[in-house]
Amino acid sequence: MSATTPLYLLSGPTASGKTSVAHLLAERMNLRLLSVDSMMVYQGMDIGTAKPTPEEIRKYHYAGVNLVSPGERFSTGKWIRQISEQLDERPTLAVGGTGLYYRAMIDGLPPENSSPSPEAPQSVESLQARIRELDPTALATLADPQNPRRLERALAWLENGQALPQSWKERSGFPIAVLRRPTEELNRRIHLRIQEMFAQGLLEETRNLLASGKLEGTASQAIGYQEAQAVLEKEWGLEKAIEQLSTRTRRYAKRQRTWFRNQMDARWVDVEKSQNAELIADKVATIWQETGPFLFDRSVYV
Repeated sequence: MSATTPLYLLSGPTASGKTSVAHLLAERMNLRLLSVDSMMVYQGMDIGTAKPTPEEIRKYHYAGVNLVSPGERFSTGKWIRQISEQLDERPTLAVGGTGLYYRAMIDGLPPENSSPSPEAPQSVESLQARIRELDPTALATLADPQNPRRLERALAWLENGQALPQSWKERSGFPIAVLRRPTEELNRRIHLRIQEMFAQGLLEETRNLLASGKLEGTASQAIGYQEAQAVLEKEWGLEKAIEQLSTRTRRYAKRQRTWFRNQMDARWVDVEKSQNAELIADKVATIWQETGPFLFDRSVYV
């Protein structure tokens, strides 16, 4: 049996409409789905993460959702190992907004304990000099050898005796279709989504998670749950919670756009207000026809 999964990659900021487009494309192309979302991994956190419904999870054979209890520690490494066990040789549509997960799939995980030492120099020149000491050819494998974050990441690999992946010559090693809506339209969709979440029972979901003692650690930082908890504890009224959550979500969406612009090889899919999911799906499919799927080697992690 093949240990490679063909992955069709689709992303976009929160509330950009990527899930509905992904479901449509999955039906068109007979694809199963993989959630690339760091909060959908938590069981019981459904409304606040805009998780697919149980029916949709079954219908599209979703991987990457409901992996752990909210009280458990989780990491990118654990995520990629678990989804490697869930996937098989079937072509799969990877959809979500967590950039670190995409980079891990495409570029691979750094070795265990591969973080620069506290004494490591932080200037670009010093990082480059240290990298040259370890591997005189390494800088040529970086897409942006002036980027300190990329240099720190490269140094972490080299200090653990690992050669840099050849894919690092590109921004990511593979292009990703990324939905992009006008800011005003995206902000409107964000506000509507937040209103819907509270209407669907976000307060009750948060109350149940708090009562179970599971809303801890990283899970407790998920957008929406802190605001819902503030309402439950009478710190805020519902109107203020919606306002605060809208602001926080807009900032998060901006960070997502910046990530894909600077860190990945984004193939932008511009979406206007009047365009329906069918037309957006056509645009995404055109990009995939050019790039083909990314071949994800599960054997590295299983």
